[in-house]
Amino acid sequence: MKSKKRFFSTKMLRGLCVASFFILHCSFFICEAQTPEFAHSTHDFGKVAHSTKEISHRFTFTNTGSEPLVITKTVTGCACVKADFSKRPVAPGESGFVEVVYEVSKKEAGVFYKVVDVYTNSAEQPRVSLIVKGNAVSDK
Repeated sequence: MKSKKRFFSTKMLRGLCVASFFILHCSFFICEAQTPEFAHSTHDFGKVAHSTKEISHRFTFTNTGSEPLVITKTVTGCACVKADFSKRPVAPGESGFVEVVYEVSKKEAGVFYKVVDVYTNSAEQPRVSLIVKGNAVSDK
């Protein structure tokens, strides 16, 4: 009597079970780590007088994870944008901020759209992009 050939050997099945357990176990901890949840990621200043030196907006976030959240750096697209942020770790359930300052008079009048990338120690969301936009109108 011929024995049926199995598609998976016993060793292969054990390996798959161990790998599946490891993947599920790791994904559980990644989801439970630190996660920034911003109230909003875009701010529209509307019309702004071009003679205005600078305008700013404070973006707030909550750490919805179970570990402290740390902002490691911010990257702006031009010298006309500056960003300040919470320097201390943000505990789970607590709030932090990223303040974006746009120097209106350093650029020509017209529509502006500036992105600030915020880098954190979050495995789930290591980079968040914040946007400030508006229209710098001539004072004439």
